[in-house]
Amino acid sequence: MTIDFGNPRNVKFSDMIGEHTFIPLENSDSSLVGTIGQIEIFENRIYLLDNEKTNAILVFSLQGKFLTKLEARGNGPGEFISPHAFKLSPKGYLYVLDRTINKLMTYRLADLSFIEEIKLPYPSPLSFAVMDTQDWFIYYYPIRERSDLGKKQIVIANKKGEVIHTLYEGQASGKILHGNPDNIYSYDNEFRIYPYFTNRIYRIQNDSVSPYYNLYWGKYKMPDESLFEKAKDSNTIMKEILMGDKDWIRLLYIYETKNALWVKYYIKRDFYLACWDKLTQETHNVKAERIIDDLGWGTPFPLPVGIYNQQLIGIIYPYDIVPEKVKEETLRGLLKHITEESNPIIVLYKPSKIIL
Repeated sequence: MTIDFGNPRNVKFSDMIGEHTFIPLENSDSSLVGTIGQIEIFENRIYLLDNEKTNAILVFSLQGKFLTKLEARGNGPGEFISPHAFKLSPKGYLYVLDRTINKLMTYRLADLSFIEEIKLPYPSPLSFAVMDTQDWFIYYYPIRERSDLGKKQIVIANKKGEVIHTLYEGQASGKILHGNPDNIYSYDNEFRIYPYFTNRIYRIQNDSVSPYYNLYWGKYKMPDESLFEKAKDSNTIMKEILMGDKDWIRLLYIYETKNALWVKYYIKRDFYLACWDKLTQETHNVKAERIIDDLGWGTPFPLPVGIYNQQLIGIIYPYDIVPEKVKEETLRGLLKHITEESNPIIVLYKPSKIIL
């Protein structure tokens, strides 16, 4: 299926946000959060990955009360140094990937106690997912010279590291390590993946991978493959993408719900947000900084960082709030108890009926 979101246009907060809830995260010496790299909500608990300040996974209640955390400690059994991404399993497990020390570890969700280390089939995958029904794991790898994988980028393996399938032959852009560490997601009882620097979402079905969505953004596009074929190293490529004269899309974050497909993307250093309404087939596309705050939040638009019960999860950082512009009653009340140094505020919001 082909989706063209069209060229960006200006919209308002109320065009994007309907019913919403603010969740201020508790502040304490042990619960301070830096930059949230990943967020998941599962069984009324909020799991946050802070991989810049604390290198920890922090757990809060759905009301924002701090509960516990799993911290970086070292390279011993059950220990990690720099968590790259994590996954939660309905079976009651938390999986943490540390690419720095080449480990995938399993913990009990109930108490975050260490269970076992999962053997990786090849070193340092860029992302992973858990196939609970078969106790298999999906890994996404960069293309490396002199690798046994050749140009294959998707590996399905068991917990012993034994390879079940190798899938998807990547293009020259597959050698670049720049992308979303959570680019494999589960939807409608199947797994989908969007490889780095491609405009396609693929469906993974045990022993095969097939294109599902082809995405386009009006006048903007992904970098030409010729750029990756000619450049000698990643630094040269990223310098051209970030500082060159062409406005290429360089980074995608995809959130799919029953009614919509949301795509958050970067052009140079600017965020954009696109949406496709599955019911009406309508599309919307906007530069994030041009979303007009007609709701009186006094903040930049809380771009989606996850999904929970068909709601989008956004983040408001207190240092981004302009107090004199805050008119929203609940948010004004929260300002009485927070400072610029306080923990972020999680916001759950349903898309506006204008969007859906």
